[in-house]
Amino acid sequence: MSAAFLASGIAAAASFDCGKAASATEKRICASPRLSSMDTQLTALYQKRATGADAAAWRDDQRAWLRERNQCSDAACLARVYGERLVVLENGAGPFDWQGKWWRVDASGQYGSALTISKVSPRSMQFAFDAFAGANSGALEGNAAFGADQAAHYTGNASDATQNCALTFTRKLNRIEVAQKGDWGDCGAGAGVLFEGTYVAAAQDPNAKADLLKLGVVKTAEQDDAIRKLLGSDYDALVATAGSVGEGSVAAGMPGVTVVSAFVRGIACDTKSTVMYDASGHYWVALWSPQPQSGKGGTSITELRYYTNVAADKKKLPGPIAAQRNQVCPSEQEVVRMMP
Repeated sequence: MSAAFLASGIAAAASFDCGKAASATEKRICASPRLSSMDTQLTALYQKRATGADAAAWRDDQRAWLRERNQCSDAACLARVYGERLVVLENGAGPFDWQGKWWRVDASGQYGSALTISKVSPRSMQFAFDAFAGANSGALEGNAAFGADQAAHYTGNASDATQNCALTFTRKLNRIEVAQKGDWGDCGAGAGVLFEGTYVAAAQDPNAKADLLKLGVVKTAEQDDAIRKLLGSDYDALVATAGSVGEGSVAAGMPGVTVVSAFVRGIACDTKSTVMYDASGHYWVALWSPQPQSGKGGTSITELRYYTNVAADKKKLPGPIAAQRNQVCPSEQEVVRMMP
């Protein structure tokens, strides 16, 4: 979406002309059919929002989002911020009402949170969170009091060891921004589980399925599409391992090959992955997952499923993946399965 679109103050323009793309961000969007489609969809949704009594506030909100968007330096970041903005614009179209079901905006699929608000009065409201971070979870409920700032405030108590936890619920146009003071332990949640974030109203989780591009495992939509085709039905299982994604590094002994490892917080020893790729469209993927059957002596099994589109490597693991063999949970046995 061009700056001219917002500067005009009129929500009736189409998305920007790629023939006139000037900034690095606009050029990245124009170079990707997926990002271009997201931009067009976002423009249409924004046009519907920027009308009526809140038009000026929505224009300011969109300008702030554009500043955030323009800080992205790659397609992965753009896919993530576009995906999350689409969720904001698509939901909560009716009159604002604190009461109801709210969902945290989360492009990763790894840090979801549901917020239920009830018993709203001019003085206070009841809330209940149900959140997760990977395999870890956390719940918190209580009463938040409305202050002179029109935000609702909650402070924990010593009886349930949450005295160092504080939450602020602030309305921002169609959504609620939750700010948290105190870490996961202070608020009585599992490791890494927080309640802060942007929440939108919806009957069910409105977040789109995560993909490798939004998660930062790969850098382009073309790479994401290629791995999706290579793995088939295992693609979703691969995405599900990307709770914590490492920085891409150069593969030892394989010049020009990038290695990205990922795992799920709380079950990292047997739910993890390694993705390798180069600029020529070659891919090597290792996906570890626990299996329901038991091995010899009743030992649990973790299966390493290996995929590649490099014919010469179909029957052998590349060095960076081979180096991670047998690093599963202590009570588990690793079994390798070479995928066709």
